[in-house]
Amino acid sequence: MIISKELISSLKIENSNEIGNLISKQNDVSTINFILENLGKLPSDFDGKFLFNLLNHPNKQVRVNVIKTIGKLAYKYNLDYFKKLFQEEKETIVKREIISTIGRQRDLKNVDFLLSVLEDEDPKIVCQAIRSLIIFDDIKKVSQELKKLINHPNEMVRTAIYKKYFSNEENNKSKLPHTKTYEFLKNVVVNGIDGFVQHKSSLPIRI
Repeated sequence: MIISKELISSLKIENSNEIGNLISKQNDVSTINFILENLGKLPSDFDGKFLFNLLNHPNKQVRVNVIKTIGKLAYKYNLDYFKKLFQEEKETIVKREIISTIGRQRDLKNVDFLLSVLEDEDPKIVCQAIRSLIIFDDIKKVSQELKKLINHPNEMVRTAIYKKYFSNEENNKSKLPHTKTYEFLKNVVVNGIDGFVQHKSSLPIRI
């Protein structure tokens, strides 16, 4: 059997159990990943129970694709298993996908767990937790904990927090009130065509 995108699309609509059967017959990791990566949007009645059996697959990319696919399921599933899986997982790419999937649920019940992930030693995982928490930053506890990360030892984390919470504050501080101006612009003629400022008693200076 030639496994094509067309076959995958047909099976997922006609009988989702057949997708599970198809994957179970594969020994080649690249073929398993091909099937998972080409499932696309899942029907609302898609039976994804077979996916949970693949969460412990030895190949990390298979685990990533399985987690992404579970995140597409229309029905709600118990994320407690995902949280446990996160603690046991060793690969950063898989842990990030777990956090992303938990975050996409937009469930307040997951906030405390996501806040705990901010203490992870891996800055990539911390950044993923930040992205998942920002949608809840109207909650005081969340915004307070996120703002604390402006002092995080990792630059990538600090940058994410700075852009979200502090860059606008600094820009606003640097703006003068409408009726004020800078001293160096007083008593000058501004030429808006060529970008030069002509002071009454000096040569043109570029601004």
